[in-house]
Amino acid sequence: MWNYSFAIPSIMILGLLLIIYFLQPRLPFSINKNFVKLLLVETVVISTDILASWACEYYQSLPGVFVSGLNILYFIFFIIRGYIFFIFTCSILRLNYVNKGVAGLLYRVPLAIALLITVSSPWTGAIFFIAEDGYHWGPFYRIIEMTFMLYIVLSIMNIFYLRGKKRLKRELYGIVSYNLLLSVGIMARILFPKYLLMDNFCVMAIITIDFVFINPEFFIEKRSRLFNLTGLRFLLREKNQLKYDTLLSFIIKHYQEDIEIYGVKQMDVGINLIGSFLRKLLPGEIIFYFNKGSFIIMTNSDVNLEEIIDRIAERFKTPWLADDVRLYLEVGFVEVSSDYLQYDTNTIFGALTNALRNADNDSADRVIHAGRDMFDAILDNNIVKSVLENAIESDSVEVFLQPIMNARTGELIGAESLCRIRDEDGKIIPPGKFISIAEETGRIYELGEQVFEKTCRFIRDKDLVNMGLEWINVNISVAQLMKKDLAKSFSEIIMKYGISPSRIHLEITEAVIADELIMKNQIEELQKQGFVFALDDYGTGYSNASRLKRFTFSNVKIDMSMVWDYCDAPDEILPMLIKAFKSSGYSVTAEGIETVQIGESMKSIGCDYLQGMYFSPPIPMDDFVDKYSRTV
Repeated sequence: MWNYSFAIPSIMILGLLLIIYFLQPRLPFSINKNFVKLLLVETVVISTDILASWACEYYQSLPGVFVSGLNILYFIFFIIRGYIFFIFTCSILRLNYVNKGVAGLLYRVPLAIALLITVSSPWTGAIFFIAEDGYHWGPFYRIIEMTFMLYIVLSIMNIFYLRGKKRLKRELYGIVSYNLLLSVGIMARILFPKYLLMDNFCVMAIITIDFVFINPEFFIEKRSRLFNLTGLRFLLREKNQLKYDTLLSFIIKHYQEDIEIYGVKQMDVGINLIGSFLRKLLPGEIIFYFNKGSFIIMTNSDVNLEEIIDRIAERFKTPWLADDVRLYLEVGFVEVSSDYLQYDTNTIFGALTNALRNADNDSADRVIHAGRDMFDAILDNNIVKSVLENAIESDSVEVFLQPIMNARTGELIGAESLCRIRDEDGKIIPPGKFISIAEETGRIYELGEQVFEKTCRFIRDKDLVNMGLEWINVNISVAQLMKKDLAKSFSEIIMKYGISPSRIHLEITEAVIADELIMKNQIEELQKQGFVFALDDYGTGYSNASRLKRFTFSNVKIDMSMVWDYCDAPDEILPMLIKAFKSSGYSVTAEGIETVQIGESMKSIGCDYLQGMYFSPPIPMDDFVDKYSRTV
């Protein structure tokens, strides 16, 4: 009556997949757990399908209860299978709400209705009934297929719902592929009811899932054969379900220097040896290779971490033999408290990276403890990063101006443009918090260009002569100077607003002048366009008279620390330095003028310009105009 030839090989394949699954290292992801459920449910479905079909063929010689029981069991697991496929899709898409709350209940309603109708069949004949002439479909037989198809439709709808969010193409294509196979399986069941074909398509869907999502090689780092960074990210997304509340990490100190000493090949062998050592030492823990010679052990707070640290440290006292080369390596440790479970993945990674960087320091303690303070600092940093990106994208970076006064007359002569951004509450975020983030994330160029353009617009739109304003200083980051088309971009903005480039003095922080050849070329190119340069914060970096001779600056700004040191304990060094600058053709600006006495002192030793809080803090452009515009 029924053809079993397709079903029997399928159940053998499922058995093989189960064996392979448990023989390979796995992370406790929800998708892995749901995959095992799929394998087990599909095994039960095929087994009961074969048994129920056989029972229906020989119904006359078998107890009616037995035949009905096998059919009910088959239909129950058939319906559950569709729901499990749906849950697996949701776990890939990270839709956690399907398992909880009102949404979770609504998603289970079709399952509950179909199961209730199925279980009632021996009395109602809704799905099937066994008569004297054998097995017959009931009036609601197609509900089992409709329920299965409903969960396929819901899976596809969730994909479309999330289409605007970042997802790997592999994930989306994989979900569509196995749901398409399931749909074809349903059609095959409807068109060819005498052949047990649908199970074949379900097994093909499971093989697709295994290949696209479950393959453990996706989460294994090749050199160490430990779990990789991708695996750690996936696991931390589900940290609320983790049984591991403590992270222990360690780093090979001076890893880059060790690569230069021993070579890449030998260090890769060393990483592999360390991985093998850790697997043998800690067979019950989850171990990751983080990056750049650092490892993470996910464990529980009740484990004796001191003992683990001692054993790892003891092993590193002896060399690692890599291709007949002895690797002498040092390690630093980081212990992360259970507080990490309260933070998002990016915050955890940021805190780990900072803590490992500290552990890499020669002067660091044996064990760095990463707790709530470190995580809060990273969280705050991430918030600032988000605010910065929003400000840049929305062109809402503000420009404040701080006056620069003529030391001789006491009148306004220039100003410095300073960028400011605001948080969601409208409060100003200190530049010390976001400038370094802009440099690290590569957004400094866009940030600097916005400040430059808004300064140019201010010069065009406002009456600078009425304010006595001759120029405005704009800071340039070293990262901006590395951009080859900087001169072209600035010149295009200058032309757009129709102003003279001499109105803008470009400030370069002396501490960040690194590659002198690139700096020299960039400065010369910008000077050809008519820009004037000032050297900012002299005295905080690699102060060097010969370097000043190689770069054509018009103004040198003395850092406030040198100004205050002189005022606290006057000597001949600063006056002689200023005299040397002026004799070389530079004008001199003293920063950090906070009292009238400091201003008079700097004026007396020859400074041309004064800048500081005594005159004014940085203020919004409109306030600056209101404050310094002269009444006609």
